[in-house]
Amino acid sequence: MPSKARALAELTRIHWFPVGCDFMFWPFAWGSLAASYHVALPMNQVAVNTLFYALLGTLVHSAGCVINDMLDRDFDRKVERSKTRPLASGAVTMTEAAILLTVLVGAIFYMFSTAGPTALALGLVGLPACGGTYPLMKRWMYWPSLYLGFAASWAVPFTWVAITGRFDWGMILNVAVASCCWTCLYDTIYACQDKKDDEKAGVKSMAVRLGDGIRPALSVFDVTFFGCLLWAGYLNGQHLPFYVMSVIAPFLLCLWHIWSFDHNDPRDSWDKFTVR
Repeated sequence: MPSKARALAELTRIHWFPVGCDFMFWPFAWGSLAASYHVALPMNQVAVNTLFYALLGTLVHSAGCVINDMLDRDFDRKVERSKTRPLASGAVTMTEAAILLTVLVGAIFYMFSTAGPTALALGLVGLPACGGTYPLMKRWMYWPSLYLGFAASWAVPFTWVAITGRFDWGMILNVAVASCCWTCLYDTIYACQDKKDDEKAGVKSMAVRLGDGIRPALSVFDVTFFGCLLWAGYLNGQHLPFYVMSVIAPFLLCLWHIWSFDHNDPRDSWDKFTVR
């Protein structure tokens, strides 16, 4: 792959695929699969929708990474792990990054337009208002991972409305809160890679703020994730396989990651982030 194309691919983190892309896919998946079950969608349509949201999640993740690196290029130069990123190192210019971002956002909005007018409106408001502002949060607050969880969870009402054609706030809020907690939990584990550099650079993060109290704090998010998905399953009339595979299994996996990872070891934090 030519060096410029490689640098642009690295800017979107697509070279990590599926790591990162799956991180943004799951909020879409939880919302779309719950909605599909709710309206008894045929399995072939469920499969088509899942592929659609996998692609959409990949595009949203890629666009978010480009925005993040454009805004954080000066911070990235001060952090060991990120100083070689394409914008921080100069391998990609801001103009090239802006063109790439325009292409990605155009593709995202086209996919939004196929999901119906209400879902389109949610996407048009949610993506720039939430996803576009997330990278700025680490300048202003110690809870950027929680904000990212909130930003990612707009996928839940989007998918629910796109598939069912209406709002069901009991389901939407429970699945969205579960998604928010899961995203926040793993983004905080991810942020533990840069704790020392972030402190020196003045970057705020939950990993820095929580310190040695990170395990009980993340456990609260995991228990909330468990409770909300459990209740959402009840509201949706789900059966035993859902509770085993979609509630209990991820809850226990998260709990194991929280209490087994070394939050002072960047490599171990990365390993736990990638095994989700």
